Amino acid sequence: MRLEGGINFRDMGGYETLDGRKVKKGFFFRSGSLSRLTPQDCEYLKAFSIEHIIDYRDQHESAKDKDILWEGVQYECCPANPASHATNADHGDFFSSESLEALPSDFMETLYRQLPFGNSAYKKLFHKVDSLNQGALVQHCAVGKDRTGVGSALLLLSLGVPQETVIQDYLVTEQTLLPFKLKILTAIEPRLTAKAKERFEYMMSANENFLHTALREITSRYGSYESFFEQEYALTALKRDQWKKRFLE
Repeated sequence: MRLEGGINFRDMGGYETLDGRKVKKGFFFRSGSLSRLTPQDCEYLKAFSIEHIIDYRDQHESAKDKDILWEGVQYECCPANPASHATNADHGDFFSSESLEALPSDFMETLYRQLPFGNSAYKKLFHKVDSLNQGALVQHCAVGKDRTGVGSALLLLSLGVPQETVIQDYLVTEQTLLPFKLKILTAIEPRLTAKAKERFEYMMSANENFLHTALREITSRYGSYESFFEQEYALTALKRDQWKKRFLE
């Protein structure tokens, strides 16, 4: 979807499920921050009857870079980061060479290994999905890659979308995020060391191994996605069948 001020905003519909149906378009959207939306973007988005925006950023992130909202939409900030990866309130220097060089070599893998479990933000996501009437939902974080990437993967998996397709949806971000990523890099590259630039590329990539890390951890702990959804998020087979009747075609 082309929005003048959107970051990695796209419809999650259209994917085929294991039973041959497809996720309906116009119900579920994923995105980066909505703080740069133009008035024209807002008018365009009104047509999708979006009821809920779930913002996975930490409280200070969302306060510093506030979403632009439009009439009729309900916004809720639901931080998804585990405590070990919470953003620094003074994160203006986050893209400094010093900060980037200090990132652990497995920073992203460790994040993805933790995100799916005991996450109140994803509990909120599933609650909002269950309460949708005819409206739609947007889930987003800063750039729509990690916190949103896992949230989107979980939602698609709960609807019966094959793992391979879920991974392909995640990898689309590598292209849709590129213009924003290059804009940041252009601004900061002159002051980055070679190692810091390497760490920036690592952190800002939609790396297949990142999502695989999360999915492997799920099956390692629970044996199956069905068991995971039921035990972690109280999504029974009956509940997921009800969702499929509503959100698949």
